Amino acid sequence: MTDIVFNDADLARLEQLLTPLSISGSTMRPDEAQGFFAALASGPDAPERAMWLAEVLGDAPAFDKPEAKVELENLLQKLFDVTAHVLADGRELDLILYADDDSDSDDDEADYWPWCNAYLYALDVVDTDWFEVADDEGFEDLLMPILVLGGMFEEEEGEDLVTFTDEEKDDCKEQLPQALIAVFNYWRAKAQAPETVRREGDKVGRNDPCPCGSGKKYKACCGSN
Repeated sequence: MTDIVFNDADLARLEQLLTPLSISGSTMRPDEAQGFFAALASGPDAPERAMWLAEVLGDAPAFDKPEAKVELENLLQKLFDVTAHVLADGRELDLILYADDDSDSDDDEADYWPWCNAYLYALDVVDTDWFEVADDEGFEDLLMPILVLGGMFEEEEGEDLVTFTDEEKDDCKEQLPQALIAVFNYWRAKAQAPETVRREGDKVGRNDPCPCGSGKKYKACCGSN
């Protein structure tokens, strides 16, 4: 199978079309769109294109040129397909990250918050409650790098729920690509797990009268099949 490619030229064009729309409003930036798509592609739901296009474009104004709208939607579809394909292949995503404008460092430090926050936003808009369906403490551990970097433990009524050192945050950044693969694989494995069928009513012994009313023993009647 030929790899789907989202190259630098595609990203540059996506930035040119999408980023101006995100400056003021609810339209996602390319980094947020990729994080959002990573969650949608990983979970048990199969969101339709119309749903995720509406979420990514948000309150974007109407396009002056219809062909620009078509081009943008096709680029977003390509980004979605590539994101899903890479995760399904067990490969690390080439994350779209931008410099952290709020960083005190002189270096262009990557800002993981928009990417991870958009990933977590996807969990709010899909039909399935991931945590309820997983019903597994270990599942939350898989998500921990995303939860930490996405701000899920930040201020509530003026105080952080949990505080993390810079070193711990850096560890989460290193673990993030593999965590994304682990979450994807978790849901694939859960979907393929055999379903447990629970017996309703009392168990019928082999030598008990057959419940069908034939008068024969169960083993010689319905239980012989």
